Amino acid sequence: MVWKGRRLIPSFIRRSYALKFGVVFLVLGLTIGGLGLVSTTLLTENVEETALEERQDAAYQEGIAMENWLAQNHNLVAATADAPVTDSGDPEQVDDYLQEIYYDMPEERMNALYVDTESGDIITGIGSDADDLDALEFPATADLDEDISTNLVQQTEPYLMPDQLGLSTDADPVVSYYVGVDGGDGALVFTFDLSERSTEMVSAADSGTVVTILNEDGQIVSDDAYLGNDGDDETLSFLDSYEDRNGVLEAAQLENRGSLRVDGAPSETLQSEPYNFDPDGYVAGYYTTSDDWTVLVHTTEANALGFANTATQFGLLITFVGVAVIGVFGTVLGRNTARSLSDLSGRAAAIENGEYDTAVESDRIDEIGGLYGSIDDMRISLVDQIEESEQARTQAEQAREESEQAREQADEAREEAEVAKERAERARQDAQEMNEQLEQTATEYCAVMQTCADGDLTQRLDPDTESEPMADIAATFNEMLDDLEHTVDTVSTFAGDVSEATDDVQARATELESTSETVSESVQQITGYADQQHERMETISGEVQGISANIEEIAATADTLAETSQHAAERANDGRESAGDLVSEMEAIEERTEATLESIRDLDESMAEIDEIIDVITDIADQTNILALNASIEAAHASNASASASDGGSSRAGNGFAVVASEVKQLAEETKESAAEIDQLIDTVQSQTDETVDEMETMREHVVAGTETVEQSATTFHEIEAEVTEADHGVQEISDATDGIATSTQDLVTMVDDVTEISTETASEASDVAAAVEQQTAAISTVSENADDLSEQSVTLQESLAAFTTDVDGAAVDLGDGETGGTDERTDTSTSTSTDTDSDDSDDNQPGTELEYVDPDGPEPLPADAGESDALEEGRESHAGGERAESDDDDAPHALPAGENESEPSALESGLEGDEESDGGDESGSDDDGDDGDNGSDGDNGSDDDNGSDDDGEPDDTEPADNAEDGAEDDTENEAAEQAADTTDSST
Repeated sequence: MVWKGRRLIPSFIRRSYALKFGVVFLVLGLTIGGLGLVSTTLLTENVEETALEERQDAAYQEGIAMENWLAQNHNLVAATADAPVTDSGDPEQVDDYLQEIYYDMPEERMNALYVDTESGDIITGIGSDADDLDALEFPATADLDEDISTNLVQQTEPYLMPDQLGLSTDADPVVSYYVGVDGGDGALVFTFDLSERSTEMVSAADSGTVVTILNEDGQIVSDDAYLGNDGDDETLSFLDSYEDRNGVLEAAQLENRGSLRVDGAPSETLQSEPYNFDPDGYVAGYYTTSDDWTVLVHTTEANALGFANTATQFGLLITFVGVAVIGVFGTVLGRNTARSLSDLSGRAAAIENGEYDTAVESDRIDEIGGLYGSIDDMRISLVDQIEESEQARTQAEQAREESEQAREQADEAREEAEVAKERAERARQDAQEMNEQLEQTATEYCAVMQTCADGDLTQRLDPDTESEPMADIAATFNEMLDDLEHTVDTVSTFAGDVSEATDDVQARATELESTSETVSESVQQITGYADQQHERMETISGEVQGISANIEEIAATADTLAETSQHAAERANDGRESAGDLVSEMEAIEERTEATLESIRDLDESMAEIDEIIDVITDIADQTNILALNASIEAAHASNASASASDGGSSRAGNGFAVVASEVKQLAEETKESAAEIDQLIDTVQSQTDETVDEMETMREHVVAGTETVEQSATTFHEIEAEVTEADHGVQEISDATDGIATSTQDLVTMVDDVTEISTETASEASDVAAAVEQQTAAISTVSENADDLSEQSVTLQESLAAFTTDVDGAAVDLGDGETGGTDERTDTSTSTSTDTDSDDSDDNQPGTELEYVDPDGPEPLPADAGESDALEEGRESHAGGERAESDDDDAPHALPAGENESEPSALESGLEGDEESDGGDESGSDDDGDDGDNGSDGDNGSDDDNGSDDDGEPDDTEPADNAEDGAEDDTENEAAEQAADTTDSST
């Protein structure tokens, strides 16, 4: 099924592998690039959001710090004014008191003054030599006389104050706190430096960050640059208006807390001294305090969004590098692959054009290298086929030339035949004349021969005739009849023996055929098992190779794990050391917490004492109030008395006493109110102190618990370090073991490959053995069929011989003296071995001579009286063993040594072997010199090699008879075997 989307791809791309490869890598690169850009964008947005939150938190922290600083100053002034000495009205005592507490105040303190509220003159104080507050540019001088409070600490607006010597050339940005004392006639004024507050800015140490604090009018009252007070007046930024060019201040007024990103330059105020803050873009965080002061934290984009920019640049760089690597990798890989394919295509085209010598080789070991090898194998196979075709064509041409020569020879033979025909015609004429002369003699001879043909072998031809050839025919015919009488009698006897032997051979052949079939089935099973073993070995080889690859991966992973474990051990050691340092720090924190807790407890006790003092003051105020009431009563009595007495002096005294009583009452009430306020403040401070004590107790408990946890962590780190170190040693050992296993697995893969090759060879050999067994079974079946045929022919032969009448005695003919005429000579010739030795060797076979041939490598010779069936069985077993010797085997013995005669094969074996040859046996009937193995016989009664050897190339072990009578019987049997074989071949 073809993908329909291929129609959307242009054909010029589909025709080029390089373009396909390039398009794929282009799409891959664009995909990775897009993913990288999206990821980078998301990361940048998250980092920017985090940076904005950090600026917002920074502004909030600065605002809280400023509120705490102002509240700290307020509480410090209130606590100082609550001292009883401040209401004494004694400048010396107040001065001593101020001298005592001044140096315990924060470093931002500028002065502590005791002034007269009505005139503003400085009565006493520390930190300034000015005579009055006007010399210090104090902005609330008028409020001291009009709206001074003895219970509430008031704060001035930030202002510039000349230096403590009263000089106007230098000025410091300050804020002052004042509160009434001594019944409002005096006031305590404390001044704090705003420029020194810069050192306490949380963000003062951040580079690229400017912190400004604006009052409700948008003027700079504090910053992290000392307000320019460390330079000349031109750099002083105090009370400069903040130019809200980018809407930062407006955003701060709309919401209490937030942050924003500004694209553009900041205000002129920030660009000038002392800030020099002039980036192209920045991030601003803002927070509005409870006093309506606005804290602005400005940070350049490089600092605030530096990580975001770095992450963006790094993401873009990684994306670009990834796309570039993919492009380079795709270009190199695609170029190499396309070049290899183009080269392979060119070589294939050259082979297609007939350049078969073109080398198709490559150093690559991948699929393309395999394709090179396959095409080269195909080229070699094609060259071999072409060479075979050329050879076949050459042979065909040679055959055609030979056929032409044969046709020419046939023409010549036809011409010679015509000449011979003419000669034959002339000879026919001559023969016709001779026939007329011989016709009479032939008629007589025909009658005698007809009688002999009817079975009467006692008739003889008359050799007395005028024709010498006819006389020779008569003599020869008579001799033939004599021989035929002997032969018929011998054949008749032998036919019975052959029938019995054939039955035995048939039975043994049947058994051997059954055995061969069993062996064939076993060999087939062995072949199947060998094939299964081969398939399993291939499967095992694949599994072992997979295991080898997995073990190599495990070895690589073990190496990586070993490195990781080693790094973990080092980091565990660092963690243990850090935990030890952390334990020390936690112990120090615990000690400081305990000391702070003790101080707060002391403060709580002091507050309790102050509360008791306040109770005393309240009681005194109540008593004073009662005294004032009594004074008022006394004043009323005095007024009444003066009215009744009309005494003006007493009236003035009563009025004066009433005024004093009223003032005392008012003072008592104010004192009571102040005592109540002080008591309320003390209650608040005590509540906060109690909460602080509880919090400190909880913090101390947490610190103790944290210390224990850290100590446990340190102990755990120590244990982890020991365990990680031990694990590292184990991992190193595992890494070494996996390397050894990987090497052993490679050896195992090699051995499995060798076993697979052996199993392949075993399967091939088993197939060859199965084929040989099947051939043997077929041969045995053929032998069995031939034995059946031979048995039937022997019966037919017996029936045929029964028709003959002879004068010869039925006993065996004695041929031991060798005087049997031409018949004996023919018998000796036909039964001699098929060697190149002369027929004279047969004369050595005299009666009584015992002949024996012993093969030095063969089995023990059989005795002469051993049956033909044993010899046949031994020969068949040799045939089943696959050890048949070829006729051209130079090592097989063909002749006996000089002076010895070779034992002749039995008649039955000769007849059977002749039948096998006649039925298409694959054995050659010639000996080493190429002559016919039958040595004058008809070629059907000799053995396979006709040299007296079995099928395995070794000579027969049959021995001659032990005496002359046995030798004669052997000769007779041989003679009869030849005649039976001739008869069998004729019938066949």
